[in-house]
Amino acid sequence: MAPKGVGGTRPRGRAWVAIVLLGFVAVASGVIWRRSTGYDAARRIAELDRSRMQLEARKARLEADIRDLSSRLKLGPVVEQRLQMKVAPDSQVIILPRPPR
Repeated sequence: MAPKGVGGTRPRGRAWVAIVLLGFVAVASGVIWRRSTGYDAARRIAELDRSRMQLEARKARLEADIRDLSSRLKLGPVVEQRLQMKVAPDSQVIILPRPPR
């Protein structure tokens, strides 16, 4: 019979408990790290989404401003003053028919 502690001895009770606890701590640490990075990513995504919504609202306001400022009612007086142009009377306007498609 071989003396104790010599050769290929297998871990006993306390060693198994230590191995299991170390494994549990490693897995729990990984889960906690993953969740914290997930929270950071979710916060960043929410911030970017808010920013995107604000930019879309600003774009809509700017497009509405462009539509308003390029309307005939707004451009008419400016064209008459700066370019000395007049609106043609109806007798001088020719409406061309659209070619068929």
